Amino acid sequence: MSDAALDLSVMSAGQRAANPLGPAAGPHTQLAQNIALSWLAGSRIIELKTVQLNDRLELSRPCIDITTIGYNTEWSQELRLEESAREYVKASMMIEILGRWLFGQHGLMYREHANASQPEVAAFDTVFDVSVGYDLAGIQSTEIRRWLQRMLDASELIDELRNEIPEEFADYRDVSFRTKISETITLSTFHGTPASEIERICEFLMVEMGFSVVVKMNPPMLGRARLEHLLHETLGYANIEVNPHAYEVNMPFDDAVSMMKRLDAVAARNGKHCGVKFGNTLEVINNGGFLKDRVHYLSGQPLHVIHLALVEQWRGIFGASYPISFSAGVDANNFADCVSMGLVPVTTCTDLLRPGGYGRLKQYLVNLEQAMHRLGARTIDEFIDRTAKTFAQTEMNHANAVLSNTAAVVTRAMNDQRYRYESNTRPPRKIGSHLALWDCINCDKCIPVCPNAANFTIAVEPVTVTYRNIEITDSGWKEAEEGIFSIAKAGQICTYADACNECGNCDVFCPEDGGPYLEKPRFFGSLESFRRQPKVNGFVLVPGQHEMVMMGRSSGTEYELYIDAHRRTIVFQTPQARVTLEPGTQRVLDAVNLSPAPRVHVDLSLYYVMATLMGGTLRTDRMNFINAAFAVKEE
Repeated sequence: MSDAALDLSVMSAGQRAANPLGPAAGPHTQLAQNIALSWLAGSRIIELKTVQLNDRLELSRPCIDITTIGYNTEWSQELRLEESAREYVKASMMIEILGRWLFGQHGLMYREHANASQPEVAAFDTVFDVSVGYDLAGIQSTEIRRWLQRMLDASELIDELRNEIPEEFADYRDVSFRTKISETITLSTFHGTPASEIERICEFLMVEMGFSVVVKMNPPMLGRARLEHLLHETLGYANIEVNPHAYEVNMPFDDAVSMMKRLDAVAARNGKHCGVKFGNTLEVINNGGFLKDRVHYLSGQPLHVIHLALVEQWRGIFGASYPISFSAGVDANNFADCVSMGLVPVTTCTDLLRPGGYGRLKQYLVNLEQAMHRLGARTIDEFIDRTAKTFAQTEMNHANAVLSNTAAVVTRAMNDQRYRYESNTRPPRKIGSHLALWDCINCDKCIPVCPNAANFTIAVEPVTVTYRNIEITDSGWKEAEEGIFSIAKAGQICTYADACNECGNCDVFCPEDGGPYLEKPRFFGSLESFRRQPKVNGFVLVPGQHEMVMMGRSSGTEYELYIDAHRRTIVFQTPQARVTLEPGTQRVLDAVNLSPAPRVHVDLSLYYVMATLMGGTLRTDRMNFINAAFAVKEE
């Protein structure tokens, strides 16, 4: 929560937000729990992940590489349109509940009339910005129209979701949740979409659908000569090759200027707001080995400087008052500078993919507040004006202060060593060992760097067990050769398959090789999702009437483990056999051949794996995707 002596609130497309910070539309803003986490970390303008008509994409994996700067091949939502709508509405409701639960009536997410003179009252005002793409035909489709209408009035879905509010928060089921989830759209179009088509899309969104619109701009607008001079000579990234096709197909700067002037007039006639966002990622040729596509998209430190240059060029035409959203290489160390330029919102993505994840957001606001205190500024406008006075050593009006700060920040960034190639060549440290199912080094870096919060820890009892496998013949069963099952550490990493998109970011930052999302136990949220991926190893827990059942899959073979509370036994079943064990002692009580073969060998190693995972995930001292789901079902 911000310092109550300061008012960090800003206006964004006619809506008041408690501060200008938030996650950019991307991997962090497609699932409800992630959006809620970003809000808890301080975000108040949240750009929801882009949706499009084609919601059944097959994308290459991995798709994120933040080894040094930032590259990705990820775009658009990975959920169905209906699923995205539910996630965004759920997130809005969750934030409203969290605000009230944690902070009482002062924690309301939305207000009709926020009072900036009472920062303690407006500290929770939150704006959701939806993002749609990518062409006119898709955006004008019946499906996208319906989806956008739901963002303007989600009352029907809210009433449906009220029933999913858990018993612990039953008092909030009758809250008058805000039904208008968003009234602003950031438009994301294909690289190469003509200005005429972008203009028609914006007119449709403002005039027919009733949204304010922000148009995302592409780096090639700078022109090849200036962009590559900045990238190669100024910043030193001679190793980065811009896709030549990007210069041929992307909208030129002058065309963008003319288009936005016309769209400003459309917005004014229809009582809407119009602005630009700097901006989009940069298409570059893939010269690495981690991502697979020929072309991938640059983000991070070099993109920060490139888009700052575009902001300065844009302001040279439109002046200080033109609304500009900014997202490019934003982090805790440059957030306050971006705010001093009058940019709203200032959103981040690449930085949240680094160790600490959402926890990094707190320092953004701390640094801004410290800068405001140093200048004796109480509001953002005062901060802008007093920063300009410090830079220029003279008084000036607010518009000139914005322009002065813009020039100063751009110049400083271009000379700042931390954006240069030499400062961004060291990859995360690897220690040479390879991950296994159990017992990594427990650094837990993979947990916050996952943009979908899919990695989690469970607690187990360290143990070393010597057991005997089972052999079943026509004459009965007997013990066979010995095996050893061993776990050395109490904390173990697991992955929730339903939230993991195999982006690979946990692999990048894990000190060991192999990738947690590939090597660690993977849990599915339902039997249906387990069945949908028959080639993927993993586990799923399914409650029964008298037993808890775990299904497991290893190397294409499925196994079943269930605890029969009625009979007080444990049953482990393979495609060939069923083995009954005694709880506690793990003593084999019986074994039955289920196959036509005269002799069956049962390897009990997977039994110990599944029994350990079942016990660990269902413990309630550490909440996770699995035991949380069962806790809700038990209420």
